[in-house]
Formats: sequence, C-alpha cells, structure tokens
Amino acid sequence: MSQAINAAISTTKQFDQAARTAKGDSLGKSDFLLLLVTQFKYQDPLNPMDDKEFVAQLSQFSSLEQLMNLNTGMDGLAAATKDQQMMNAANYIGKDIAASGSSIAKKDGHVGKFYWAADGEVAKGTIYVYDQEMNQIYAEQFGPKSAGTTSTFEWSGRNYIGAQVPDGVYYIRLACEDANGKALLVDTRVTGRVEGVANEQGEIYLRMDDGRVVALKNVHEIAAAANTQDEDGGAGTGANTGGNGSNTGGNGGGAGAETSP
Repeated sequence: MSQAINAAISTTKQFDQAARTAKGDSLGKSDFLLLLVTQFKYQDPLNPMDDKEFVAQLSQFSSLEQLMNLNTGMDGLAAATKDQQMMNAANYIGKDIAASGSSIAKKDGHVGKFYWAADGEVAKGTIYVYDQEMNQIYAEQFGPKSAGTTSTFEWSGRNYIGAQVPDGVYYIRLACEDANGKALLVDTRVTGRVEGVANEQGEIYLRMDDGRVVALKNVHEIAAAANTQDEDGGAGTGANTGGNGSNTGGNGGGAGAETSP
C-alpha cells in the first residue's frame, strides 16, 4: 500500500511541476498527456475506465496536438510574411509615393503639398494646421468645391501672425459643410520620397526624407523619383508624384473619412 501511495505522491509532484512550468494560465500537450496517463494509472480497478472513453480522450489529445502544431506553423508563416513585406517595402526607397494621410512637412523652407476631395458638394470649409504638440497654428477658409474634385493645399509655412514656423512635421484637419450645413467626409492624400523602411510591432512603415512616417498599407501610388530642378537649383522631391496624387485623391473622394489631427 505504501508503494502505491508513494507512487501517487510522485506522480502528483510531477504534475504540479508541469503546471508550474506551463506558460501563462494554459497547459501544453505534455501536461494533458500527463493528466491522461495519471488518470489511467490510478483508475479504480473495480470500476476501470471504459475503453470507448479512453479512445475518445486519446482522440481529443491527438486533435489538440494537431491544433497546437497548426498554431505554431501559422505563427511561423505570419513572421515569414512580415519579413517578405519588409523586403518588398525596401523597393520603395528612393521613390515618390502618394498615400492616405494628414501630415505635411516643412524642410529647408519648403512645404509639401496636401491633396483632398470631399464626397459631396462643398459650400464652405476650413483647413487647420497643427504643430507636433497639436497646437493650432494656422487656419484658412475656402469656398464652394464640386463633389469629388481634388483640391491642393499649398501652405506658406507661416502661422497666424505671418511668421515662418520651424522645419518639421505638421498636421492638417479639414472641416467641410454642404449647403445645408451638414458635415462632409473628406479623403486626404500626401506625397513624398521614401528614405527608409521600419518594422514597428509587426506593422511596416515607410520613413520619408522629410521626417514623416507613412504606413505601408496606406500607400496608393508609387512613382519614379522626380529629377526636375526646383527654383533653388536642387533636385525636386515629388513633382511627378504630386500630379499623380492629385488624380488619385479625386478617385477616392467618396470613400474617405473626415480627417482629424
């Protein structure tokens, strides 16, 4: 009898150890197998486990193992997919893109263009500019716009009092109303040149040469880098894409959402 008791105590310790080493609050397939073997080992000899019940439990264990292996395989596949996305995104480096977004940048005194289109007839509206601390620094009103028509906002880089603001990233918000004073949805697009690629918590981002960051999933158009010389004799950074972004914004005017900082 003492041998049976010692064996039971030993098996109980094994199971307790397995439970303590299990990750989180869930048990692994080894823990379930230990439970099954322990149940079979210490069954009542006068009332043994039904063979059908035992086979059913073995079948459940087999299904559990297959599901866990499938889950592990899916995790590996997801990781491989992210790696492939990262490699594909590297092809964007040095190219101009048009993407959904609400940020523009001022660099070396030049401000990027911003494109937008409303999903209805615009009676009036206001464009607001915010700094990185979300302080409103500029606003500009505009008049009627046709539904789906792409408009370009070219900010001067000045604040309310007319002073030039520092180089950096700024954010745009639009408020558009129809003739009845009802708010309209707005689709917005930004353009820029890709300088690098980053993977943040499984999400792929494109780093622009002006300091902005754009999610890869938001990119709508890619173009070869423009070689047009600007007024200062330097290389242009988005002349071709600007035109493309304008057309793209017009096509997506009905599907966007109102932009907020």
